[in-house]
Amino acid sequence: MKTLLTVAAALSMSVWAGAAAAASDSYTGNWKVSLTDDVYLNNTGYNGHGPNSEHCIALTDNGSVGWLHSGFAVLDGQYDGQFSVIGPSILIYLDTTGSGEEPASLTLTTKASDGHIGKNGAYDEIQGGTSYDAADATFGTKGSC
Repeated sequence: MKTLLTVAAALSMSVWAGAAAAASDSYTGNWKVSLTDDVYLNNTGYNGHGPNSEHCIALTDNGSVGWLHSGFAVLDGQYDGQFSVIGPSILIYLDTTGSGEEPASLTLTTKASDGHIGKNGAYDEIQGGTSYDAADATFGTKGSC
């Protein structure tokens, strides 16, 4: 009987430790992201630099998009989207509003592993089926906004 209790206690502790380890590599949290050195489309092609901007992206990692680490994303508390960690990369895609109030999409990507998002990435804002604004995305640390 003593052996059975010891095995039950050890199993309980290993299950708890496994759950704690799984939670530690979760992407649930918020990250500040700076969009800089952007290039946008105008009537003469891709040129010009718009203003730099800072945003907050909140992620909920619950596997709901079909990848182990995937789920809901919210930009600045108002634009909804989703994210997926696929291999060594994270892809965050958000529904936004374009410069002419039309539906648009903002897509960000960078390296990601073990619940951490890499600092240097890229973004592309798509309006009317065209890349409207694209360049560097710099991510802060988890909990930075």
